[in-house]
Amino acid sequence: MRHGKLAAICLVALNLGCAAGPQPGRPAPADVAALEAQVARRPDDPALALGLAKAYYAADRFADARRVAGDLLRANTTNSAARAYLGLSYEGLSQFDSARAVYTDLLTSRIPGRLRRFVSGRLALLAREELRFAALQAIARESSLVRTPPDPNTVAVMPFRYSGTDTTYRPLERGLAAIVVTDLGRVSRLRLVERARVQVLLDELKLAESGRVDPATGARSGRLVGAGEVVEGQFTTGPDQVRIDATVVRAADAGVAAAGSNTDRLRALFDVEKAVVFQLLDKLGITLTPAERVAISERPTRDLEAFLLYSRGLEAEDRGDFTTATEDYQRAARIDPAFRAAAQQAVVSQGAASAQAAPPPDVASAAPEVPAATTSTLLTAINGAVPTGAVVLQSVTTAATIVLPASDPNRLCEGAACDGPGRAALVGTVIIIIKRP
Repeated sequence: MRHGKLAAICLVALNLGCAAGPQPGRPAPADVAALEAQVARRPDDPALALGLAKAYYAADRFADARRVAGDLLRANTTNSAARAYLGLSYEGLSQFDSARAVYTDLLTSRIPGRLRRFVSGRLALLAREELRFAALQAIARESSLVRTPPDPNTVAVMPFRYSGTDTTYRPLERGLAAIVVTDLGRVSRLRLVERARVQVLLDELKLAESGRVDPATGARSGRLVGAGEVVEGQFTTGPDQVRIDATVVRAADAGVAAAGSNTDRLRALFDVEKAVVFQLLDKLGITLTPAERVAISERPTRDLEAFLLYSRGLEAEDRGDFTTATEDYQRAARIDPAFRAAAQQAVVSQGAASAQAAPPPDVASAAPEVPAATTSTLLTAINGAVPTGAVVLQSVTTAATIVLPASDPNRLCEGAACDGPGRAALVGTVIIIIKRP
């Protein structure tokens, strides 16, 4: 199977495994040959050309869809639907930097709300796939990463392992990790690895289900995500009680740099978590400013049920079920309207669920707010980028082999060898500031 076809099918499913039958978020295949003949007879008909781009995309012919969408944009930079399919085609080819650049440019335009929600959702899905790609790259380069000491001020937080018997509380594994990331992120000298990045890596390493909490595992995970220190922990619940234990492991030598523990009533869960965080920071020799101490003391919510629903949402999101995640986040926000993290995640997850389940809406083109030259300049920048060398990656979760071709002249430079997403961001910045003629 061609790499492009494999990657696109897997992307829509939000994992690197493939399933038989039609995939969600994809238009029904059309008679490509008939459309090609019609376009050949009427090459200046944009509606026919857009139909052909859609048909190519539905048939997993992503390079062809990209070519046709690009031709449409060269003729008419305001064709929002063509830009959407250009982004989708780049996704199908696993050219994530290019897809992000196209989607970001599209969001700077005056486009209908339905299309804006779709594109925002695709960006959320793309972010998850980029994390998985980065995890695979890190695993493939693990031997070289061992020789590069990670930044000691960069911290990763592993999911907290639940060792109790009431599985109702198991989703708190992710919820506790999320608030520890938030709390440690209040410390100015520390840089935190995002929770989702750590989770994706653990899934690829098949460590998420192992239940292991040990310094060696933490140190390895830290090196792979570029963290010098890793927070590992576990918690258990009893009759109206909760206990949290946590350690900070050095990625360089798997040594334990700090440890903390606390026990209290279950409804005082956040008090327990805060006490453990303060213990870890104190034993690491980090002196907090008064403002940092106050910020860490803030509770995300006062309602345990709302936090449990939020944790369930994180769990659903990690397995690619954005519909269920949205429902959980929304229920959490209804229970506690002041729970900002739940409300924010509900919006993001809802957009991802919508973009995952349907093709781009058929909307009329709208004139962009930026100069007309912007889109064509963006296309030129993307299509003229230096290609990366061939990379072969192996997905542990699906045993799927991914081969990134070195011969594709339209591929943006990605991964460790290049600037990755930063390169696309730089291109976007340069384009945005181009003066009007």
